[in-house]
Amino acid sequence: METCSGIDLGQLNPPQKEAVLYPGGPLLVLAGAGTGKTRVITYRIAQLISQGVAPERILAVTFTNKAAGEMRRRVEELAPGKGALVWVHTFHAFAARLVRRHHDLLKLPRHFSIYDQSDQKRTVVEAMKSIGLEDQNNKASMYVSLISRAKDDLLDAQSYAIHSAAACEPARKTASDIYLAYQRRLDAAGALDFGDLLLKTCELMRDQPQVRQQYQELFRHMLVDEYQDTNHAQYILTKTLAAKHRNICVVGDDDQSVYSWRGANIRNILEFENDFPDAKVVILEQNYRSTSRILDAAGKVIRHNKSRKAKTLWTEKPAGESVTVQELPSEMEEAGWVARRIEALLGQGRCLREVAIFYRTNAQSRSFEEALRRAGLAYTIVGAMRFYERKEIKDALAYARLVLNPADAVSLNRVINVPPRGIGKTSLERIENFAQAQGIGLWDAFCRQAQIPQLTAACRRAAAELVHVVEKLRADTAGITASRALALILEQTGYWQWLEAQVDTDPEAAGRLDNLQELLNGAKEYEEKVAADRGLDLAQYLEDVSLQTDLDAYDPSQPAVTLMTVHLAKGLEYPAVFLTGLEEGLFPIGSGNSSPEELEEERRLCYVGITRAREALFMTYASTRRIFGQVYANLPSRFLMEAQLLFQGSAAARDIPIPAPASRKLSAGGVSVGARVRHPDFGGGRVVETAGSGETLKVTIQFDNGRTTKFLARYAPLERA
Repeated sequence: METCSGIDLGQLNPPQKEAVLYPGGPLLVLAGAGTGKTRVITYRIAQLISQGVAPERILAVTFTNKAAGEMRRRVEELAPGKGALVWVHTFHAFAARLVRRHHDLLKLPRHFSIYDQSDQKRTVVEAMKSIGLEDQNNKASMYVSLISRAKDDLLDAQSYAIHSAAACEPARKTASDIYLAYQRRLDAAGALDFGDLLLKTCELMRDQPQVRQQYQELFRHMLVDEYQDTNHAQYILTKTLAAKHRNICVVGDDDQSVYSWRGANIRNILEFENDFPDAKVVILEQNYRSTSRILDAAGKVIRHNKSRKAKTLWTEKPAGESVTVQELPSEMEEAGWVARRIEALLGQGRCLREVAIFYRTNAQSRSFEEALRRAGLAYTIVGAMRFYERKEIKDALAYARLVLNPADAVSLNRVINVPPRGIGKTSLERIENFAQAQGIGLWDAFCRQAQIPQLTAACRRAAAELVHVVEKLRADTAGITASRALALILEQTGYWQWLEAQVDTDPEAAGRLDNLQELLNGAKEYEEKVAADRGLDLAQYLEDVSLQTDLDAYDPSQPAVTLMTVHLAKGLEYPAVFLTGLEEGLFPIGSGNSSPEELEEERRLCYVGITRAREALFMTYASTRRIFGQVYANLPSRFLMEAQLLFQGSAAARDIPIPAPASRKLSAGGVSVGARVRHPDFGGGRVVETAGSGETLKVTIQFDNGRTTKFLARYAPLERA
């Protein structure tokens, strides 16, 4: 057994050991897919503790709650009694912890609300209405995304307005006006959105020197997982916190950077050595997940990218099964073929939970759902409606947020009439107008309902009763656990009894009651498993819930086939993977109009999909696909060509058109038997047969390596030799 200060290093390969034992200073660990990056991070943390670094002076950040939980568990196993003291968080959870701790310096209420995407959209709609743009409500989601990206780039509403004024573009001016109105409503509600958590933390570090120095001194070592996914705000926060001790270890894989659409910047990892010229670089290339044939396909695809750090994955595992590529006539045929192959896998002894189907867009799931239902195969969709997005759950949590933060207008608006209180649209408008005229919030207007003219006596009573219920709950829930507080909220607001009364008339009421019971059960289990040492109160519970992601509710052990987009698949693995919809225009998406950077990200996404497979990989495409009611013919994805997989198995005998960049196209005219040509992957060869003419000209090439392949000339990546 090889140990160092009590830590068993026998399970580490030489590069992993090198990263774990690196004494200090900037460290970049380029960890290819399946090369054990979590093991490196957790062992490095344990090693630092064994060398005398106080665990509370180590900060480790990652991107998902599951990853943070797994990291926390493994560190505690390696350093019992000390691992739990390490700061292990997602970026947003870490930011929320600091903002909550220093809320007074940021002029925020202690129990500020955290708005999710649906809350953001509702607030944007209200903001647009307030500045006379309600006719553009259909663009609300676009503005939510735009504001989120601005905050990721550390542009608050005022800064964005300055940039927009300089641009002199009407569209930017409109966006700026909406952003300013949106932020005013957030501030009035004592609420932050996800982008604010990082933005406010960076503001805290920038504007409060004593706080900045406190945390720069506190964190002697900082480790960042999935560094390729960091956005500008996360990049600035990381550099700021590591500025004093410079013991910054970042772990990631530039080949898996697939989130530019939500602000991630691949340059952060590619240019780490520019930021830290004295950085040590360790490359992890030994893969412990996939067979060599799967890795070979992945490597052949990703090597076509130019913006990447060179690395080649290898494995000691056997070669394994050949990668299967299948062309189907339509998306329904594709789904049916996948279902039949899954049935065959079950016959070979595999379990449903060992199989995953990946697709590029959510819309593709429908055909697979139908095919799996027809086949009687259980499935689960990751990224479908989350538990916490169900109406009754959002209602209950809105009451809870209102109890903690009555200024939260979004939560108040949600629960005003659930259960029904008889506060109609006209009455609510009068209350809102009074609030606006008096320069007060909606809650304060409810508290002063007696002063509002033209309200009916029944409406006044209803408003007063709502205020009484919330104020009583504020007192009753103080100092008790989250599960007990939620139970009191459901009882005292009358929400539970209201749903019970509907069971005989509304077929969905019983299911909603079950969901609310599950909410209570989940809070209780969370208290017992996760927060037993800190006594989970309502405020902490709501913060934890608000930071949940699509993957947090996913249970990989349930007996069902998993369906998800390729983006959500990152970080997961399955014995058998179906990577579907590999067609030009779909995957890569919008290929004809893509920039080189966008195409490289699509290629990285394909690489991610391939490397999720451990033992069996099936890649499919449909020759026709229905889009918006119209049937379109498709070309197979260039990624299949790049992986050199199109001519294996059942597809070998087909005349398959191969897409290629325009610069490599072989002219359809003047191609004659005997002409010498060159292919970027197969090398040199000679034309041995031609058929057809013009757009339909097919050429058969006998390559110097012995391979004979037929191409549609106008799409073939061939050049004259």
